[in-house]
Amino acid sequence: MQWSTIAATAVGTVLGVVATLAADHVRWRRDRAEHDRETLRTACTEYLSALSRARDAFSRTAPSPDRVGKGHVAIGEHGVYAAQQQLELVARRRLVDSAGRTTLGVLDFHDAVAAGHAPDSPEYVHAWRAVGRARTALIEEMRAALRRT
Repeated sequence: MQWSTIAATAVGTVLGVVATLAADHVRWRRDRAEHDRETLRTACTEYLSALSRARDAFSRTAPSPDRVGKGHVAIGEHGVYAAQQQLELVARRRLVDSAGRTTLGVLDFHDAVAAGHAPDSPEYVHAWRAVGRARTALIEEMRAALRRT
């Protein structure tokens, strides 16, 4: 029996197994990255939707000075906190911080509306624009996070 034939067969078998394992690992990593990206995209979408629902509801709210400072209750009713917590589980710190700033901006907007500031008042306009800037920064951060994932 020729040992070179047996050795060549063994080496070929080992190389085949290693190549298959390497290919499976690469495929697993790609599938995992796609799953992580989709999970992050879903969390981002749910958060933005909840935030928009809250902001739109607040813009239609009648003034009520006793509700100033109680926006956290109203924002919770629109699912913003639940969506933000979901985002905290899957996103990086920078994105979570940006989401927190946006939530605070919506709370400030709620307080401006609840305090009775008219839509053309400087306080209302300032709060509305601050939410817009925070939301724009948040969306850019989300896009960057989705590109990295």
